[in-house]
Amino acid sequence: MNRKQLCVLVALAIGAGAVSAQDYDNRWYIAPALGFSHNDNERFVDSDDTAFTSIGVGRFIGENSSLDLTLDHTTRNFGSQHHFIGNFNSFGLSVSLRHYFTDWSWRPYVKAGLGVVRAHATDQLHGAGSNDSSSPMFDGGFGFGHDFSDAIAMRSELTYRYDMDDESIPGQDHFGDWIASVGLTIKLGERAAPAAAAATDPAAEPAAAVETPAAADCSTLDDDKDGVNNCDDKCPTSAAGEAVGADGCAAAVVIDLRGVNFAFDKSELTAESIAILDQAVDVLNRYPALKVEVAGHTDSVGTDTYNQGLSERRAKAVYEYLTGKGIAADRLSGPNGYGEAKPIDTNDTSEGRARNRRTELVKQQ
Repeated sequence: MNRKQLCVLVALAIGAGAVSAQDYDNRWYIAPALGFSHNDNERFVDSDDTAFTSIGVGRFIGENSSLDLTLDHTTRNFGSQHHFIGNFNSFGLSVSLRHYFTDWSWRPYVKAGLGVVRAHATDQLHGAGSNDSSSPMFDGGFGFGHDFSDAIAMRSELTYRYDMDDESIPGQDHFGDWIASVGLTIKLGERAAPAAAAATDPAAEPAAAVETPAAADCSTLDDDKDGVNNCDDKCPTSAAGEAVGADGCAAAVVIDLRGVNFAFDKSELTAESIAILDQAVDVLNRYPALKVEVAGHTDSVGTDTYNQGLSERRAKAVYEYLTGKGIAADRLSGPNGYGEAKPIDTNDTSEGRARNRRTELVKQQ
């Protein structure tokens, strides 16, 4: 790679950053830095660590990535113990991409770059004169960035540079140096407004000024009229008048008529039974969509035929009481008698038989 080709590559890389999206701080900055280079032993210089300076220009090409074009200089002197006297200085021109991580105050980043190194070596001991050479180089490393203000930030980094110089030192075809540096990035100009704000359509501004009505509070709404507000209603389309639970979904309604019992061999309603039936009327009025079967039952005393008729008379007594209280007949199935076929207790005791002599309201689907 010759120097002209590298310069073209650098120009293309910087140009690519210049046309990218600008929804971040895209100001150009200059980046001076100072540090030292820990030199490859094969350079035959008098000190492992020598001065390193650089100046660069760059900008962010994305929210977390920046591109820099940097010129650097490293000062070195040959040592007589290595059979050379003179200097071995170099200038580097490189383009570097840095990618930052996290939103911490000190942001870590990784770095990768490529460029060309122009070396100037002078061997005064052997009278060889000076030797100028250019060679490609690659580097990579990591560092930390920290913003002091909107315009000034600090960068501290450690870089390994692979210099493919095969001319400066006889018998050597490359060098590897570690470079530690601390520098600043000084941003130029004022920060541009975010792209989204700059792209506002003036024609849309009057619409933005229209006040949008506040959304109604769901706790004050009951769209399906089931008595459960929209916030808590998990079944928002239940039928009007349907029996629902606290979640707004259909619930089993139990109308307890266990107190509506009958004396032995009787089908007349007692005062206690009428009080319980009045409660059943209240439930049926509360849920106008509720339909029930009126079912009568007996104990096992007597013949099957007799008990069947008795259970039907008992169911009819309840049916007529409910319709007499205004419950529509189309909501009442029956009256149906089941005789002694469906006991809920033993028929071996008087108490069990009393429970079996009953009438039920059974919810229909």
